[in-house]
Amino acid sequence: MANTGAGGGAGGAVGGTIAVTRVDVIDPHVLIMMRDVMSVTETAPRLKVTGAAAGGGGGGGGEGAQTGTAQAGEQPTTATITNVVSSTAGEAGGAGGTGQDTTGGGGGGGAGGNGGVIVLITTTAAIGESQDITVTHGAGGQGDSDGTAGEDGGEGADGKIIKVVI
Repeated sequence: MANTGAGGGAGGAVGGTIAVTRVDVIDPHVLIMMRDVMSVTETAPRLKVTGAAAGGGGGGGGEGAQTGTAQAGEQPTTATITNVVSSTAGEAGGAGGTGQDTTGGGGGGGAGGNGGVIVLITTTAAIGESQDITVTHGAGGQGDSDGTAGEDGGEGADGKIIKVVI
């Protein structure tokens, strides 16, 4: 029976808090600045697109040839991104795998990024209905297969197309 090493670290996760102003209801002349003009701060901060993707967790250490304690994998440091246009949170990275005997566990895969934001200021609602404009998400990274394999990272969310008809 194989000796089990330390467990892998959890994958990170990043959230996003939506900006005070909803982009789709702002006057187009003001929108061109792409700053949150209704912010509570003294200076208007730039808007960010969406929550970021997080890294995968570190793989757990193997037991090693000598007596001692196998080290657990680490979870990436994460944060919430504020003042975003799309409030979709970033996906979590995959958890790291558990070490087996003298082999460390595989690291978790990083999460795929969310799709972007496209803002169309137009005089007709028919613009942008084509399949030529996409804001597709990124795929999650694959976990490493050493020891007990790390989990794959989550896929990001599709982005957002905002039409402002003037």
